[in-house]
Amino acid sequence: MSPGGRLGVVLGLLAGVVGAVHWLPPVRDREAQALGQALPSTLGAWTATDGVPEGFLPSDSHEAAAVRRTYRNGERVAWISVALFTHQDEPLRRPSVQHIYPETHVALIKRADLTMALDGTRPTTLPARVIHRGGRQHLVVYWHQVGGRVYGSEYWYRWALVRRILLARRGDSIVVRIAVPVDPPQGLPRSLSVAAELGPPLYAALADTFSD
Repeated sequence: MSPGGRLGVVLGLLAGVVGAVHWLPPVRDREAQALGQALPSTLGAWTATDGVPEGFLPSDSHEAAAVRRTYRNGERVAWISVALFTHQDEPLRRPSVQHIYPETHVALIKRADLTMALDGTRPTTLPARVIHRGGRQHLVVYWHQVGGRVYGSEYWYRWALVRRILLARRGDSIVVRIAVPVDPPQGLPRSLSVAAELGPPLYAALADTFSD
């Protein structure tokens, strides 16, 4: 086939894709009100109060809704944020990686990934970062969730989202973050164990609302 013929085929395929997308049904999104009911006030022995320190879990201007709570169990404390993102068929409405954990006014950010089976069966490696700021440290563990599937990889999350938009015509997903202070003498191992303790019941609570 001549170069001109190949170009014609490519242009024809592109025109077909554009035409097909034009006739697809509109992208649907989950109602923002569902988020407030999804995050419980108790997770096992942990009880919650509303709000978290903004410097620990920064907000994202692209959020359609978010719930942030402080959980306590005796002297232990953790901060949890669940944010809903909608209309993500528009790329500018998607989560910004710069707002998942603090990146400004920090002395150091260290990687410390955590593997856990959130659903009790499939281990997933979740990204985690230790934030050093002002002589204190805190750990942030997070994941993306598209329907009932958890993604620790930014790449696979983006791929799953595009597939959901094209095939299921859904444009919503959530970002779940758990922040825990890193204090001596137990330090990082204790903080990771707290995140591992909270992760499965948190996922189970969210699964009732975000399983499709």
